[in-house]
Amino acid sequence: MARVAYGLHTDYPEWVVETVEIPVGETYQVGDAIVAEVLNAGSNKVYAGSQVADITAEKPLVIIDQKFEELTDGRRPDGSNLLTGITFKAGEKVTAVRAIQDFKMEFAQDDLGNTGVVAPAVGVFIIPANGENKWQTSATIGTAIVAYKIEALASIPTGGNFALGYEASVITRCVLA
Repeated sequence: MARVAYGLHTDYPEWVVETVEIPVGETYQVGDAIVAEVLNAGSNKVYAGSQVADITAEKPLVIIDQKFEELTDGRRPDGSNLLTGITFKAGEKVTAVRAIQDFKMEFAQDDLGNTGVVAPAVGVFIIPANGENKWQTSATIGTAIVAYKIEALASIPTGGNFALGYEASVITRCVLA
């Protein structure tokens, strides 16, 4: 499964891009939600990441970092990066982007935590899930202070340069940030 999320822009404004450290005891993947509100001790650039605890008070970022795939012994495999199964472990620093009103973002559908409850479809919202690092689909925004609205269903090519397969994705627009 592909785990990707990226903004549909060629450039991100500098104030939107943040470096966030993965919290102790947790693993994250590209496309996950991560809260970055407190700078690490002794740092003026790296935020201490955390899971979303309260969707009514926290504005999670989306992890867009795409590091190289590694084998269990740390080597890189031959061929192109597949973006599958890549995890970020505690202490690693990742690139994430803050939500911006009207900013478009593409999420792989496997990034979404409860797709069986509200199926991804045009007009459905994507909001953070409390107590998790996932996004979830929802019929309404509810009390969330960050929300994306699905504008189209799409596919993300997987398998590096040769697009050996495709994974279902959604094109969204940030409607609440």
